[in-house]
Amino acid sequence: MINKPYVLILIVGALLFLDAFLVYRYLSWGSTMDEILPFTGFLLLAETITVFSIIRFNQIINPFTLYSLFIYIAGFSFLIISDRQIDYDYHYILIIVLSIAFFIAGGLVAMKTFTFSFKSYLPPLSQRLSLAFLLLVFVAGIGVFILEVGQLGYLPVFNLANAEVYQELNENEVTPLHNFIIVNSVLPAMFYILFKRKTLRFWQFLLLTAVCGFIILNFFSRQIIVLFFFSMLIAYSYYKTIPLLKFFSIGVVCTVIFIVLGQLRGGSSEESNSMSVNDFLRDYGDITKPTNIIETYLSLYGAVNLTSGNGIVSDALRDDYVSYGLYSARPVLTIIPVDKNAIYPPLYSSYTKLGTYLVDPFLDFRWIGVIGLNFMYGLFAMNSFKNYLAKNGEYYIVEWSLFIFCIFMCAFTNFFHMFFVAFFFIINRIAIK
Repeated sequence: MINKPYVLILIVGALLFLDAFLVYRYLSWGSTMDEILPFTGFLLLAETITVFSIIRFNQIINPFTLYSLFIYIAGFSFLIISDRQIDYDYHYILIIVLSIAFFIAGGLVAMKTFTFSFKSYLPPLSQRLSLAFLLLVFVAGIGVFILEVGQLGYLPVFNLANAEVYQELNENEVTPLHNFIIVNSVLPAMFYILFKRKTLRFWQFLLLTAVCGFIILNFFSRQIIVLFFFSMLIAYSYYKTIPLLKFFSIGVVCTVIFIVLGQLRGGSSEESNSMSVNDFLRDYGDITKPTNIIETYLSLYGAVNLTSGNGIVSDALRDDYVSYGLYSARPVLTIIPVDKNAIYPPLYSSYTKLGTYLVDPFLDFRWIGVIGLNFMYGLFAMNSFKNYLAKNGEYYIVEWSLFIFCIFMCAFTNFFHMFFVAFFFIINRIAIK
């Protein structure tokens, strides 16, 4: 990607110029040095590991470039832009620093050591059985989709003018079977693998993908749509290199879709329609600074979430609350018919409060969790990426896509411990060998 010294010099120069511009911009807003210094430090760290990893792997999408987005958001969160933000406690600042340090350390260890894989005790399926299994999952998803739409009373995608659609979707009671709907975000990538293996014809792949896309589009979940795009992008690039211009074009399209869906979810009232997207979100997020659309999103979906994490940690320390691994065990405990609020008290829930991924490791094992779990996240993510890069098997297409999703969503909550992610791993392990 960067194979000539003068190209590297130009990129570094451009980044430094951009850094100086950003520092000047935020100083002009009245940001103090207590805000600017950590922002600048995290900004430089994010840029350093991004440039380093792109040079090292010759790939734009790798664990470090993805995680650098979270590092930047963490630094950006020190700038008090929204009235919802507060100054962080020193415990929380230490959690941020240690989490970043040991995620990077885990990734570096995986870079320098041999690539490993977990042994599968399941017999490999034939191509036809693999297709039959995935079609069974696909049909189950359609069945659950019909049940939930019937419960809701209408197809959400055909009621975009209704400002209450997204609220009603959230209030619509669902069961664990809803995971068969969410799995439609990765099924197209698996169908694409079967198409490349000549088990499916191209028109069959397109038809199945169109149905999957229609199902997930009805739930307006940007997270699931992000996973759909990532998995398809990774599946396509496994077989064919994507030109840089096309890659950035895809990124722009994804960003536009993300913003448009956000506006649709925001409602269609006269007030929201009379305002620009940026003004509407700034008003919604209590943002007091003259932010552009990117800074607004970084504040609303990043900095505010980190502030929520600070509150959760403060409550846990005040109450001396430790879960002793319950959050890490979420994929197993989710399927047990017990009161989840008793296991995961809402007061400490990074999932309902969007407290970022930082909180769960601390709640599980305090500082040992912060160090150990972040090291494991970095280690396993980098190992999966290396297996994908070495083309050690098509199985790693979906596995690496799931790690991409978990890292990309670090500023929201800890998807490393979510049941549906483990569920997708299992389906992928059964279907793709």
